[in-house]
Amino acid sequence: MILASTALPSLQGLRAFLAVAEAGSFTRAAAALGLTQTAVSHQIAQLEEWLGGQLFARDKRAVSLTALGQSLLPQVEESLEALARTLAAARQGGGPKRRLMLSTTPEFGTQWLAPRLEGFLSANPGISVSVTLEYRRADLLAGEADIAIWLGSGGTGLEAQRLMLEEEFAVSSPELQKRLPNRKALLAAPLLHYEGERHTVLDWRRWHSQLFGTEEGSIGEEMSRQVDFDAGPVYPTFADMLEACRHGEGFALVRSSLVADDLKAGRLVRCFVEVLPSDLHYHLVTAPQRRPRPEITAFRQWIFAQVGE
Repeated sequence: MILASTALPSLQGLRAFLAVAEAGSFTRAAAALGLTQTAVSHQIAQLEEWLGGQLFARDKRAVSLTALGQSLLPQVEESLEALARTLAAARQGGGPKRRLMLSTTPEFGTQWLAPRLEGFLSANPGISVSVTLEYRRADLLAGEADIAIWLGSGGTGLEAQRLMLEEEFAVSSPELQKRLPNRKALLAAPLLHYEGERHTVLDWRRWHSQLFGTEEGSIGEEMSRQVDFDAGPVYPTFADMLEACRHGEGFALVRSSLVADDLKAGRLVRCFVEVLPSDLHYHLVTAPQRRPRPEITAFRQWIFAQVGE
């Protein structure tokens, strides 16, 4: 029996549905799948259109299953697991994939790693990658992860190699930049924040004081009396804050690696000339006794080739 092309939705859409349901977030699901948040949102939208109903209730802080999503979830899980078992049994040769467990921060995972990870998987079909997004540092020595990408060095007993030099600066949408006044431009729009910013030390007050000083009579001291650095909307994630920034909602304080793609594509611009060399940089961290494994070596070679481009 040959099914009509409209009899089933896309497999990618079903995988995206399971990933979002498990993660409770489009951002975390995108990182786990090695896709962009936009791609996952598009796949879910196509699946919802095919079904004729919404799978998720969305608001600024959470994503939850609708009644339709709740009824569909166990059936999709069971069906895809059965399909995976059937295909695995039918495979001839090839052997099991080597699994690489990677731990990194939500910011780096969603903004830098996710858009590039598919390239690694395509180049290394014998390796699967499990990505965990967390601020807690996984215990590499105990085997909680094989490899990590952290802001700052690794710690005792670990080997850390810097991936790239980081700078801190403010970004905005191109449209907002065009409207900025010549003086006191920092007062012209809200300063955007996100809930995890303390983990990345992206702090407007610190950034401003290090650039302009706080001595009495200085430019920094004068501006600090006029700018409320703690005001402005607070978003659940860095990705949500950037999305608001792209739509002209205000200024975002960022690290260079986290907005490299947005700057290149013109979705964001450096809205001020002031740039602060960062004291913290992202490092690739491994436990020395785990480094010789082929999948770790392959990932290490790939990521350093990526940052060198």
